[in-house]
Amino acid sequence: MNSSPANVMLPLIHTVVLALHVLFAASWFGLGLALPSLARAAMARGYAEGGRVMASMNGSVVLFYVFALANWIIGRRLGFEAYDAWPYHAALTLGLVLVIIQFALILPGWRKLVNGTGTPDAEAGRRRIAMGVGLGHLVWIATFVLMYVGRGVIGG
Repeated sequence: MNSSPANVMLPLIHTVVLALHVLFAASWFGLGLALPSLARAAMARGYAEGGRVMASMNGSVVLFYVFALANWIIGRRLGFEAYDAWPYHAALTLGLVLVIIQFALILPGWRKLVNGTGTPDAEAGRRRIAMGVGLGHLVWIATFVLMYVGRGVIGG
């Protein structure tokens, strides 16, 4: 690798991208912890609050994945051989699964809850949210564990 200004800055950019990836992953996880209680509260009161939480989850999961891809691309450019190993490919795939869970289960469940407030549809939406958040957290934890595979911690 030559020492052009772009190549000198690449490690710093990689560090920032990695930090943003972790920040948005943690943000999605934390917001997901709050969502089921917001859904239960909406069922009890008869109206739904939490649109900001849902919007933040949508944004967080997209930015999490964008920065995961950027991290992988920059890491490969820097010559990190581990980025070509199966744990990274599996983690990227699971990251995409998390995005799909957000937009195919959680968001439609929220819409069903909001649009069906006071009806049986709201309960179906609440259950869909709970299932989506549970699956999402499971995928998130599996992705988190994959970050340590092959780094001398797990599967060294």
